[in-house]
Amino acid sequence: MVNTRTDAELSAAVQNALQTLLPQICTEIREEFRTSSGPSDSGGNPPPERLKREYHSIRQTDTETSTEFM
Repeated sequence: MVNTRTDAELSAAVQNALQTLLPQICTEIREEFRTSSGPSDSGGNPPPERLKREYHSIRQTDTETSTEFM
């Protein structure tokens, strides 16, 4: 037999705790993203990836113009 009164009290207690803790958790998450430090054990963010450029040249052949990608 399930004691519904105890279940209701537990549910209310969990809901109250969640309502109390949620603003602080959201603030901490926002601060982590703002500072870009990540979790304390992650060692910070990796260095930004450098963009690679793709160069090309256009050269004239005997009969047509071709595009060569390097």
